[in-house]
Amino acid sequence: MKQTSNSHKTRKNVDLDPLVQDIVAARRAQKITQAELANFAGLSRRTIVLVESGGDCTLSTLRRIATALGLEMRAHTPQRPTLDDITRQNERLFAEMRARNT
Repeated sequence: MKQTSNSHKTRKNVDLDPLVQDIVAARRAQKITQAELANFAGLSRRTIVLVESGGDCTLSTLRRIATALGLEMRAHTPQRPTLDDITRQNERLFAEMRARNT
C-alpha cells in the first residue's frame, strides 16, 4: 500500500510543469523544507505548497522562489529540428532496430 502512494507521488510529479519539477528537485536536493523555502523567499508556506502542486502563481513569486534556491530563470527559444536532423535521427533508430533483430 505504501508503494501505491509513492507511485502516485511520482506520477503526480511527472504531470507537473518542468519549471515546477526543477523547483521541487532543487529544494529537495538542498534539503530545504517548504517552510524554510517560504521563509527564504519571503512567502507563505501555503504559497510554496500551491506552486509545488502545480497551482497558478505570479512571475514575481516564481522569481522569489528561484532566487531563494539559487536558480536562474530565463526564457529561451528552442531550436526546431531541421529535416536533416530528423532524417539522421530516423536513420540512427532504424540502424539500432536492425542491429537488435540480427
